[in-house]
Order: sequence, then C-alpha cells, then structure tokens
Amino acid sequence: MTLLDVTGLTVTGRHLVVDGVDLAVSAGETVGLVGESGSGKSLTARAVAGLLPKGMTATGSVTLSGLQLLGARERVLRSVRGSRVALLMQDPFAMLNPLITAGAHIAESLPRTGPARRDRARRRTEVTRRLAEVGIDDPSVAGRYPFQLSGGMRQRIALAAALARDPELLIADEPTTALDATTQHEILTLLREIQRARGTGVLLITHDLRVAFEMCDRVAVMYAGRIVESGPGFDVAKAPAHPYTSGLLAALPSVTVTLPRLEGIPGSVPPAGDVTGTCAFAGRCSQVDAGCGHARPPLREITPGRHTACLYEVRPRPRAERSPATLREARPGALLLTIDDLRKRYGGHTALGGVSLSVREGESVGVVGESGSGKTTLARCVLGLATPDGGRIELAGLDLTRRGRRGDRAHRLVQCVFQDPSTSLNPSLTVGSTLAEAAAQGAREGRLSVPELLDLVGLPASYAARRPRALSGGERQRVAIARALAVRPALLICDEPVASLDVSVQAHVLELLRTVGRDLGTSLLFITHDLAVVRQVTDRTVVLLKGKVVEEGQTPHILDTPTHPYTQKLLASVPPTP
Repeated sequence: MTLLDVTGLTVTGRHLVVDGVDLAVSAGETVGLVGESGSGKSLTARAVAGLLPKGMTATGSVTLSGLQLLGARERVLRSVRGSRVALLMQDPFAMLNPLITAGAHIAESLPRTGPARRDRARRRTEVTRRLAEVGIDDPSVAGRYPFQLSGGMRQRIALAAALARDPELLIADEPTTALDATTQHEILTLLREIQRARGTGVLLITHDLRVAFEMCDRVAVMYAGRIVESGPGFDVAKAPAHPYTSGLLAALPSVTVTLPRLEGIPGSVPPAGDVTGTCAFAGRCSQVDAGCGHARPPLREITPGRHTACLYEVRPRPRAERSPATLREARPGALLLTIDDLRKRYGGHTALGGVSLSVREGESVGVVGESGSGKTTLARCVLGLATPDGGRIELAGLDLTRRGRRGDRAHRLVQCVFQDPSTSLNPSLTVGSTLAEAAAQGAREGRLSVPELLDLVGLPASYAARRPRALSGGERQRVAIARALAVRPALLICDEPVASLDVSVQAHVLELLRTVGRDLGTSLLFITHDLAVVRQVTDRTVVLLKGKVVEEGQTPHILDTPTHPYTQKLLASVPPTP
C-alpha cells in the first residue's frame, strides 16, 4: 500500500530548486534519496514535512495515506508532524535542546492521556520502554543532558523522540553521516529492526552510497532538482542506467582495493533553474554527444521498476583493479614525528592512556577508531591545543611537550585541516587575502604565491577574489588545504577532512591530499573513522581504542588481515562497496 505519494513536486524560492519530482514510499519500505549537495534532496524532504524555509513555496502533490499535505493549513500540518510524519536529522543537536534531559525530550513527544499525576507516572514508564527500544538499557540515561552523551547515544535519543508517537513515515536526513563505522552500523541496524516491527515507511536521504544500497529497498538518484534514475537498490548499484549514477559509483573509495587514482566527477551541480530545458548532467557527462543538449530527457521506464532520464545506454565507468603497489613513489625518510607514552585525562575520563606512534618524512599515517577513542585529543596535543599530562611529542627535533617553547618554528612545522573548513576561513576575507596572510607566516625561502597555492589545490587564480560563502563545500576545503600548506609544513594533520563531503568531491580532495603529500614531501597524520578513506590515503594505520593503541602496521595488512578483535569489528561494520 502506498503511504507517501509525491507527484510533480516543484520548490521555488529566489530560484527554482526542485523541479517536478515524483516519489513514492510504501508502508514498511525504505526508499533512499541520493545525490550531491545542491541536488535538492533535503528541500524535497522538508517540502514533504511542510517545513520549507521562509520564502520558499512548493507546488504539485504530496499525499500521506490520501491526505493532501501541500497547501494544507498549518493546523493540519501540526497534527501530522510527529504523530504521522517524523523527521530525524543528521546532527542530533539540531533536534535536542541542550537545556532539556534525554528523558524529557522523549516525554514531551508522547501523547498526553489522563490526569496529570497518572500521566507523569505513565510517561516515566514509557520513556524507559522507549529507551530500551533504541538499545539503551540504563534508565539513568533519561536524566542526562545531550552534552553528557556520545554522538551515537544522542542519535539514539533523537530517534526515540522521533518515533515516540509511532509515525507512519520517518524521514531520516543524513542520520549517520558524522558517526563512526560501528556506531553507524548499530544505528542503521536499530532503525531497520524498529521499522520492521512497526511497518514504518522510511525516506532515507544520504550521500553515502554504501548506506543507501545496504539499507534501501529502492533508490532514487537526484540531480539538479530532478530524479535522474530510480529502481531497486541492488539493480541500481550493479548496473547504473544513468551516467551520473555511474560516476558516483566510480568515485566511491574501496576498503579492499587501493586505487591508483581517485576519480571524481568534474564540475559541480548546476542550479535547477539553469537547466530546465536540457539534460541537467550534460555539462559534466563523459558520454555527452550532440543530441544531449536539445531537450530535457524524460524519466522513462527501461525495465519494470527501473527508470532513467538518459536517452542512451550507459557505458559504466571501469573501476580500477586492486593494486599491490604502495601509494607513494618515494620511500619514507627519517623520523619526523615521535609520540612516546602520551597521556591525557579530562576529569575522570582517560582520553589517552599511553599512546606511542611515529611518522616519517614523506609518510602518511592513519589514525582510526570510534568516537571517544582519543583520535582528536591526540591531534590537539600535537597542535598545542591541549597540554598532555605525560609523555613526549618530538617533531623534527623540537620538543612540543615543553610549555611555552613551541614558538614560530612549531607553527611552521605542523598545520591542520579540519572537517569543517569554515573553522579555518575568515568569512570576511577573500580567498586571496586568507592565503597571503598565511603565506606571510612561513619562511621567505620557497614561499608560494597566492596563484601558486590555488594552482596547487586545483583552483583557478580568479578564485582569489572570492569569499568563502561564494564557494562550494569542496572548494572551501581546497582553500583550507592551500592555507595549511602555505607555510610549507613538514607535517599536515587531517582531522576528518572529507567526512561531510559528497562522494565525488571527496574523491577530488583525497586525490589532492595524496598529490601534495607526494609532490611536496609533506607527511600526513590522517584522522578518520572511514576505513575506505584510510585505504586510499595512508601507508600505515594505527588503531585506537579507549585511548590506547591496539593494532598498527602497513595499511593493506591491517585492513586485509586484522588481528585484533576490535579492528575486525570495525571492518565488519563497514557496508559493502557496491
């Protein structure tokens, strides 16, 4: 039975952003909506829930079990949200009030019944039951605030609150993007179990193709505001019928295959309003010909249940075979970074319990582990943003653990690229000003100019006049990398630098990091929870668990033949590559 039926959905604000989307979700079914940032996925979901930003309007038809939601009065929409349609966001902090306990979040979502005293008692019992349903067996968690919970725990609370009124439809917008592999696996398994028990329909919005193809019965691929391909998840993964889908799959890094080159799709998603009368993908398609730009190709059925908006038979992009060669042409040189018995506590919590590792000149070392394993604390200690309680950090002969002795030389020796490039880019400065300011901090000898820095990260010189808000997420990350490289550091720390990027943009950035490491001789300390990324970028890998190193070695050996049960668990949690 069709639960959600979307027909001809169009969303406009200052410009057209969603252009005639057709979509359906049945009871008990999971439908995935995938595509790059700017494709219109989240705005499609918000239009379904009646939560479009101010200034945007939707036309077409959106029905939930026959009830028309588009154009409905706010009173009707309020009665539907929560009780019949629930929304689960990427960042649980966007859903959870930091001043309200976990139990209160769930309790306020429950329907009120009976006298106040009896209702409060019932709610306490129901909150405990709802916590258990999402895998939290400790009732005391109900009394904790969001900041006292891990990322995975917060997402469980958000899920429990979203499902408190037993909605017919759950819209999950990037619910696991920021989670490590094991926590992601637990949340997805939990979501699947609850869905099966209740018969809930799920619209899953994600740019993680592995998650989409593992979780979803059907997948719809969105590009420039329209659906360009749809069908059963397995069929779409194995035989993509649109060049865009094929390009996304080709850009996907593999846990088992070391690719000689990471290939993203060139260019970026155009505004929907700029490509209304033509094939939206023609400007980026490697198979384009003279007949592609004359008219908008319709979404046509090619086999029962399979649709594509391409006029031609797609030639799938070949994926590279497994390469036994190491990533870097040059052999690692002398020891650059030595960390010995590093210890750090926060109150009663041990973040680092005696960590030792090393990085050689020209080498890339990955640090992996779950949230709370100590990865970011390790990086903060090397950067001087946290003071260790014990141990030693030595970088190119400089003792970084001695208070007040880091100075300018330490600043030039080590730089960092963060997950969110906005943390290192001043929004009021142009790209050129940012890079010039950074370069001025480095040594005069071998200093790179702004055009040279932009060229290094694959951006045209004209970008020097732009400000961060005029750049895409991938372009901002490239500028952040250029800024970090401006002082020609010996060591570049990358803390989840591609965690929030689309698969195509991720491929471009990862290839860039491999290139600069090889060409400049810069060593990388690469912190991530994505084992596929580790495979593509690093020479050696260190596995952290609760602040301790449990396994380390050459990356192919760690990922192919892990010996520690924890490493084996991490690998088992990674969804298979399509």
